Amino acid sequence: MVCYFPNLVPELGGPDAVKLAGATFMTTGGLWPHTQPSAAMLAAYEADPELAAMRLDFTATLREVLEVMSAGLLARSGR
Repeated sequence: MVCYFPNLVPELGGPDAVKLAGATFMTTGGLWPHTQPSAAMLAAYEADPELAAMRLDFTATLREVLEVMSAGLLARSGR
């Protein structure tokens, strides 16, 4: 398998780059449906401010998850 992540973040190395790529695909696939609320869910968010606080922004959440994953992989590789 060809992996291009080591060229972008050489500190990761091949195996961790593959883990980051897998986490990227899995997180994206799981997060996207939750950030595309139906009309009924949008109405519920408007009606209940406490519920609206649980709404996720796709870009911000994906960025945060991948930053944490990257930082963890980099910290672990420095052991």
